[in-house]
Amino acid sequence: MKFSSLFTFYLLVISTSFAQVAEKNRIAIQKIDSLIQSLITNKKSAGFMMGIQVGADKPYLKEYGVTDVQTKRPVKATSIFRIASVTKLITAVAVMSLVEKGKLSLTDKLSTFFKDFPNGDKITIYHLLSHTSGIPNWWEGGMPSDEPKDFPMCQQPHLYLQRMKTTSFFEPGSKHSYSNSGYVLLGEIIERVSGMDYEKYLKFTIFNKAGMKSTMIENEKNKNGNWVKGYKQNLPTDTTFSAPDVYAMPFAAGALRSNTTDLLLFLSALNEGRFVKKSTLRDMTAYAVTNSGVPVYDAIYFPPDFTPPNPPAHIKKYGYGLGFSLMEIYDVPVVWHSGGIAGFNSIMMYLPKTETKIILLSNTENGIMPIWEELQRNIVKLN
Repeated sequence: MKFSSLFTFYLLVISTSFAQVAEKNRIAIQKIDSLIQSLITNKKSAGFMMGIQVGADKPYLKEYGVTDVQTKRPVKATSIFRIASVTKLITAVAVMSLVEKGKLSLTDKLSTFFKDFPNGDKITIYHLLSHTSGIPNWWEGGMPSDEPKDFPMCQQPHLYLQRMKTTSFFEPGSKHSYSNSGYVLLGEIIERVSGMDYEKYLKFTIFNKAGMKSTMIENEKNKNGNWVKGYKQNLPTDTTFSAPDVYAMPFAAGALRSNTTDLLLFLSALNEGRFVKKSTLRDMTAYAVTNSGVPVYDAIYFPPDFTPPNPPAHIKKYGYGLGFSLMEIYDVPVVWHSGGIAGFNSIMMYLPKTETKIILLSNTENGIMPIWEELQRNIVKLN
């Protein structure tokens, strides 16, 4: 076979391969789209935003349902949802930007910032980022009687956290237990070290660099006309929506609002190294370890009287890095974070092999959960 003919043959093979991958991705996205539409049709989520981007391909964006069940105002591309604990990975990136600037170290002790915090000489920035500090969530620890109504969106939230009845579940660095309290402390540390308030530092370091124009901290001072209303359903069988419980937003642990466009921009900029170095990102998306070197997925803390359920067979190595949840779904490595808060449910996922980004936002509590397992099955097909 002549060189030109051989070259043409290889081009044809490559072109066919690309076409097959594109078709596989199209089918997977179409199935994900159909699953989300079923949530709206079956009245399990009032509204929804979905964003998927495979590599450098054009993002696939779609909106479903309504932002307000009374007015029937539709979800639009400009709608802004609570993203709950997806906030944590943005907080973690802000922390690591300070580490790169030499203003923080992963080995810095909590006592450096809050001298009276229990175990403050043992708890490090690394422990806070990786949920290995042992500090309970504030609703589990028993808050002091003078807890402000807007906690933790108050001045110096550490003053209340350090006076909880229970300030530690285990020796710092020995186990892994998800701690919203730890990320509230990280938000306060960002403010102390940077000299800016939390939201201003995020704007300066992250939002402006990525072109994120719809991401903001939620508080009474900056209400936005594009904010989506959130809902709950009291029973799994409900097909009506009611207003969620009201409580203060959880600051650096989960107080951000955003949308699919902004969060896809965030993931793209993050992978391009615009916030932190790519080597730093690799460290953040590797499994955290305990003080003895055990990966956190093998060191999860459970209360003495609690029997943990068996994990689904298709999920392995369910753990955490520094701000990022990690797992393998059907043996496919996934970097992700979920969020659940009054009226909202959110998921951000990244498949490293194909640089695929997935953003799912619902304005109903647990609104993604009815299709979560089936979504996973189709999302990994984008790999």
